[in-house]
Amino acid sequence: MIMLVVGMILVTPAMACPAGTNCENNSISGDSIQLKGEDKEKLVNMALKDTKVKEFQEQLTKEGFIQKDSEALIIPVKNEKDGSTKEISFVAIPFQHKESQELKNIIYTYNPQTEESAVVLVEGGLSDCIYNLAICLGSFSGCAIVCGPLLVPDPAEPIEAELCLSCIPIAFGSCGLAYNACYDYYFGDE
Repeated sequence: MIMLVVGMILVTPAMACPAGTNCENNSISGDSIQLKGEDKEKLVNMALKDTKVKEFQEQLTKEGFIQKDSEALIIPVKNEKDGSTKEISFVAIPFQHKESQELKNIIYTYNPQTEESAVVLVEGGLSDCIYNLAICLGSFSGCAIVCGPLLVPDPAEPIEAELCLSCIPIAFGSCGLAYNACYDYYFGDE
């Protein structure tokens, strides 16, 4: 499960940056937007048409898994240099084994600007622990970018210091939520 979080952190910036452009340290991920209704259906249907998603679906069906209701979300990634925002799409397609509680998820990501997609099969369920941990790590990654100018030898601008100082409590707050969710997930029944 931790590999999913690490993979999402590595895939999201790569998917947000068009090939051949310089994207180092100039983008920040925003809050995710969970899709519902027609928007969700449209994105889920696009994911279901992907050949790799179809392969994983066939494999899981043969193994006795049943597809459950999918989740779809958009994560806006803002380029600090030019102010543009790219929206990276994510779809999680959960499957549960018909004879047990075993869960597997197909994760589909898509960048509409570059038209690149990535598909991963995740063993196990996606819990609040994983979601909160991803937000925690993403928040700290964002703070590293925002606070970076304070580490440069030239004097930092007041706005840079203000942005950095406002980012830190958000990151710690999200990690506090992740700690509680993960503790409950792994040790809650003790």
